[in-house]
Amino acid sequence: MNYLKEINGFMRFLETTELKPTTQALWFHLMDINNGCSWREWFTVSNTTLVARLNVSEKTVLEHRKILVEVGRIEYIPQGKKAGRYHIISLENAASPVPKKPKEEKPTRQEDKPMNPFVFFESHFGGTLSPINAEKINQMIDDHGEARVIEVMKEAVEKDKKSIGWVSAVLYNPINKGGKQDAKDNARRSVSKNEGQSKVTPIFNKGRLRRNV
Repeated sequence: MNYLKEINGFMRFLETTELKPTTQALWFHLMDINNGCSWREWFTVSNTTLVARLNVSEKTVLEHRKILVEVGRIEYIPQGKKAGRYHIISLENAASPVPKKPKEEKPTRQEDKPMNPFVFFESHFGGTLSPINAEKINQMIDDHGEARVIEVMKEAVEKDKKSIGWVSAVLYNPINKGGKQDAKDNARRSVSKNEGQSKVTPIFNKGRLRRNV
């Protein structure tokens, strides 16, 4: 034990715990006696010695010893007619500020947890995700990003259209949701796809194909 640190710790302890002067004096005398014993973990001292040091009755010594035990400053083991055994609970670490206990975090609800499209599918579309559907979702993520896929999946749940086909149709054909294809739109995409490509028209002339410029 470090005598000075223990005394400093005890003075800090008194700032939050009210002890009578006699109780405080008993603690200081026990510290002094243990110092004379070369700071043993457990040491013995008779009631007679403490009565003489404090100049009080034995009943008073027993009363204030009980208080020190109750506030957690000492431990005491009686030994019948022999001198009792004392253990002073160290205050050296208590002299430094005690770190605050971290606040207990509230358990996160399942619906509050961030979901990726694969987890969302199994949680809201029902059933285990098949390899085929997993590949389709993976392609959707590559093309549109996780956030957009989740957004459309939520829309599918709200509209009771819980199928990968519906989600795919909305993502790749947002104008006509649900997979109803627009013939004009298809034609427009077909023309766009073939723009810039040279046209080859079969013209039967001397048995050879002639390229139109």
